[in-house]
Amino acid sequence: MYHSVYRLGQEYYTKAHTSIEVVEGADAKTFQQLTKYYGIDKLSVFNETKKLIKRDPATFKVIKRYITADKYGVYYDNNIIPNSHGPSFRFLNDKYAVDDNQVYYNPSDPNSILHGIDKNSFSVLGDDYSEYAKDKKQVFYKGKSIDDADVNSFSILKNDFSKDGTSIFFKREKIKEADYNSFQILSYEEVKEYEYKFEAQDHNNLYSSNGSSIRITKKTEVTNEH
Repeated sequence: MYHSVYRLGQEYYTKAHTSIEVVEGADAKTFQQLTKYYGIDKLSVFNETKKLIKRDPATFKVIKRYITADKYGVYYDNNIIPNSHGPSFRFLNDKYAVDDNQVYYNPSDPNSILHGIDKNSFSVLGDDYSEYAKDKKQVFYKGKSIDDADVNSFSILKNDFSKDGTSIFFKREKIKEADYNSFQILSYEEVKEYEYKFEAQDHNNLYSSNGSSIRITKKTEVTNEH
C-alpha cells in the first residue's frame, strides 16, 4: 500500500487527507518499497500503484525522482531513452550524465543526448551545478557546442562568461567587441559604482545580460550620464 499526505500551510492533515490504495498484482511477501514512488517484488516493478511493463526488478534502481534504470535501459518518467545503457548509467554532476553508449545533458528524451562527441575524453568543467563540459574536440554549454572555443585554453569566468586563449564568450556567444587583454568580471564593490547592474568590463565597454543575451554599453555613455 501507498499513502500520500498533503500539507496546507504549516499544518499536516493526516486523517482527512490521506488516501490508501491497494497495489494490484503485487506479491506481498517479496514486495519492497524503494522510494515514495517506486517499489518492487520478485517479478515486477511498480510506480505507485501501477505495474510497469518490461522492467527487471533485480537490476531496477531509482536514480532521481523521474529517472530510473534497469538492464534494459534508462527511463525518464517511465519512458525509455533510446540506446541508453542502464547498468552503466551515472551522473557526472547535476546536469551531465554518461553511460557506456552515450552522453546526456539533463537526461529526459532523445533530445538530451549529445551527438558528435568523443565519449572517452568527455568531462565536466566547473562544479556540481556547472553547465559547461568538454571533450578533446569542443566545449559545451548546456549540452551544445560553443563554436570556435579552444578546448585546451578554455576556462570559466563567472556569470556565464568564459574565455579561451584569444576570445571572450557569454554562454555560447563569442563577444566580438570585447577587448581580451583588459576584460574582467566586476567585483561587488565595482558594481555598486554604477546606476545599472553591470557584470563585466574592459577598457572600452561595460557588459550586462538579460539572462539570454549580452548587453554592451560604452563606458563613455555611462560617464556622460553622470
